[in-house]
Order: sequence, then C-alpha cells, then structure tokens
Amino acid sequence: MFPSTGSGRAPGRTTVVACAAALHAMGEATLSELSSATGLSRPTVKERLAELPHLVEITTGAEHGESPTPSGGRPASRYRFRGRYGFVIGAEIGKHDERILVCDLAGRILHIDQHHDPEPASGRERISAFRARLDRVVNGLRATHGQWLGLGVALTGGIGRDGRVSFAPHYPDLEGLSAAEAGLVFGKVPLIVEHDLNAAAIAEHSYGAARGTDTFLLALAWHELAAGVMLDGRIHRGSRNLAGELNLITDGPAAPAHWSDEESFLPVLEAAERGDPEAQAELAQFATRAARHLAYLALAVDPELVVLGGPLAHRRALTDLIGARLSALMRKAYPVTLAVTENPTFGPALGALQLALTHAFGTLLGDPAFPARIDVRPLHTAPQAGGHTARPAPPAPSDTRPPHFPPPPM
Repeated sequence: MFPSTGSGRAPGRTTVVACAAALHAMGEATLSELSSATGLSRPTVKERLAELPHLVEITTGAEHGESPTPSGGRPASRYRFRGRYGFVIGAEIGKHDERILVCDLAGRILHIDQHHDPEPASGRERISAFRARLDRVVNGLRATHGQWLGLGVALTGGIGRDGRVSFAPHYPDLEGLSAAEAGLVFGKVPLIVEHDLNAAAIAEHSYGAARGTDTFLLALAWHELAAGVMLDGRIHRGSRNLAGELNLITDGPAAPAHWSDEESFLPVLEAAERGDPEAQAELAQFATRAARHLAYLALAVDPELVVLGGPLAHRRALTDLIGARLSALMRKAYPVTLAVTENPTFGPALGALQLALTHAFGTLLGDPAFPARIDVRPLHTAPQAGGHTARPAPPAPSDTRPPHFPPPPM
C-alpha cells in the first residue's frame, strides 16, 4: 500500500505523490491496480496521473495483446512510468578505482563503467579524467533518455558542513576545496557529494545486508577502521562530519609500511590463506587492531548489525579472525551480529546513485522522501574488479516491461 495521507503536504499533492510512487514501483498498471495499491478511487487516480504528463504515459491493453472484454469493450488502458524522461548518475572516485552508474527515472540501470589506474595521480588529475569519461557517457544518453537530472559522487575522505573537502587521505590537493573548485560541478546539474562509506551504507540499507535494519555500521574490514554510521534510518555525521572515522586516532605503535593499502598487504593475506605460519600470525595482529576499533565504535553506537565492507570483506581468513576477536572483546557487553556487504564493488557508487535519484524525485514531485528504487540486478552480473570496463546494462526488451525491485524494508 502507498498511503495517501499522513504528511504535511496539501491533500491533492499527497495523492499525486502516492499515485506516482505506486506506478514507479509497478512499472505499469491499470487504474484498478493503482486504485488497489493506493486506496484511492479510480477517478482520483486518473485525475492525479493527468497532473504528471512528463512522468506518465498511457498505452492501450490491445498493445499488450489483451483481448476485448466479454461485453466487447476495449481492454483497459494501462499507465506506464516514463523512465526516459531523464537520468541520474552515481559515481565513486577512489584512490585507484573509479566507477560510474547511470539509471533512468524508472530505476533501470543504463550504463556501468569501471576504470582502474594503478599509477599515482593527484586529485585534480583524477577528476579531470573522470570528467572526460563522464562527458562521453552523458553525450551518448541525452539523445535517448532526456535530461541529466542529478549527479551523486562518493569520495574517500570527509566533506565538511560547508561543502568543502575537510580531509582527503588519497588526494590532499583537494582539501579545503569546494565541489566547484575541485571540478565536480557540471553546469546546473544538481550535485551531491558524499563520503564513500556513508554512500556504501545507504546502498547496503536499500539493497544489501542491512535491508530492514535502521541502526547499523558499514565498517571497512581494515586495521584502521572507518565506518558509515546509520542511526534510525539516517546517516549520522556528527558535528564535523567525522562520525565513524576511528582511523584518525593515533593508537599504539605505527603499523608496518606494507599495511598502508590493499595492494601491499594482499601478499600477506594470500600467504596466510595458504597456511604460512608467519603470515597467519601477522594477519592475526591485523585483525586484532581492526576488532579493537570496531568494538569501540560498536559500544558507542550500539547497532543492530555490523556490516563489513571494502575490498577485503569477502576474504574469510580475515573476517573470521575479526569476528572472533570482536566476540572476545565484547563478551561483557553483547554479541555483535556481523554480516558481509552484498555490494562489494559498486556500494559507494550505488549509494551515490540512490542519493541522486531521490533528489531528482524531490525536485520533480516536491517529496524528498519519495520511495525511488533501483533495479540492481545488472550490478550482480557486472565484472567485479580490475582494468577498464564500460558497457550499457542489459536492457529490458522494451519500456513496456516494468523493472523488478527488491522489496523495501518492512
């Protein structure tokens, strides 16, 4: 049911949003189906949909091969959500990896792009290359999918309340810059810049291991912990947008130099997985640091769930050790429920895409809480790492097939 009451908006506008939400979730439907979904009368549904000519189109049942009614009348008209009215983009700019996702207003993934560059580069150089790739994507979509309605960007580091980059461990040249000064503004396209782990937490809440869980941590499986913190269904940022950044604490002796990034630490992890005793002892030290920071944060937040994310989250040799150390540290408190991310590659970009889509509907319908959903199935078959891949997502046979959405949290 998509309720039409209970908000501060005018009743007419509330019912417009309820009808739009039902049609967006269903893809296409008859008046009777929409009436059942919204609890509104068929005439009211028809009137409200008529107020959204840019988002709704009407097709006849005959176009779908439906037979006339027993009395000889025409098949019922069907209403279709017009996804091609516009598109939004979500992107992640990491240390060596960049990911771009595009979806239309119906939530269909239109384009998936991954780029890996092992060479060091400044933040400005990374963004300049990102702009060039994004321009090519946008130019190919505008002819078929209307307006570019929003851009969400996930960055590693902190974004201050003033909109400036407060710290950027991989790109110090971006610190203190606004989004425009950093080169992330594209004309009048609405822009949302988000911390990468916050964006990943948003994706996990809607499409991952945290579905149905409103208070949880999305924590990097790493010896220096950073986490996206969601409290009661909303990202918690803190007064300086630094909530969850335990990696900024100076805690004990300095870590070995080869613990500085995934590429340099991976040989240790792989050796431990093969049974090398020295590597296993080092991995245990690594996991103990991670678990200690995670215990501090878990006791401060008291989450229902902790989701381990990042490029090493699916390496059982590491995550099992973190779980065991965490259980030992928390034995006087409570058992922590651990899960592993269901969005290991595209989490930050998917969260940024969700933010852009939600913002677009907020502008189009005046409802910042519009339940916009993305069909994430193409991401499950996309290449998961390495090199450069750019491809359109597998399309539906036509716009007549509604997208499939995972059920929203209860």
